[in-house]
This record gives sequence, C-alpha cells and structure tokens, in this order.
Amino acid sequence: MLTKALIVDDEDDIGLMVSRILIKEGVEAEYVNRIAKAREKVVSEDYQVYLLDLNLPDGTGFDLIPLIRAKTSEARIIIISAHDGSYEMRKMKEEKIDTFIKKPFTKKQVIEAIQGLEV
Repeated sequence: MLTKALIVDDEDDIGLMVSRILIKEGVEAEYVNRIAKAREKVVSEDYQVYLLDLNLPDGTGFDLIPLIRAKTSEARIIIISAHDGSYEMRKMKEEKIDTFIKKPFTKKQVIEAIQGLEV
C-alpha cells in the first residue's frame, strides 16, 4: 500500500488539490513548487510515489527522475502535465513512467492513477 507521496507542481492550486485528494485516500502527501526544493525532499525523505509536473520555473519533472531512481528503484512516478507531445511521450516511455495524467484532470483520474500503482 502506498503511504507517502511528493507532489511537484508550480501551480499552487493544483499541488494543494492533489495533496488533499491523496490525503483523503490515506496517502501522506507533501507538496513543493520548485525542482530545487524537490531535490532536497528526495534526498532527505522516503517517498513511494512522486507526482511530477513537467514545466516548472527552475526545470522539468524529468530532471528529478535520475535522483529519484538513484535513491530507490522501487519509486513509482506519475507525470501530471499539459505537455503531451511526441518528445514528452517518448521520454516518459524511456524513463519508465508509471502513469501520465493530462491537465486538466479530475479527482477521479488522480485516485485511479494512485490505485493503479497498488496493483
């Protein structure tokens, strides 16, 4: 069962909304809005799932993946982004991303993505 998640998104309303959804599903959730802060969290905390936006002011969610994978190969990664072009789709496949949620999204899509990781 998933118990702890890190959400990385520069849109506070989205980060806070996803946090609330996860908490209601019994997942401890933390939210940051910059890659630099996310790097600190990845190094200092243990998360089972990461929800990453691709377009952030100080980088891209893809920038965090090597650090996440170096810490634990067991981590599950969900990309939440409006960017779904051929480059992004190819990169997600290369990085073995577990799930992609396209913005705008619904509460149901977030819950289904998290539940799909627990199978």
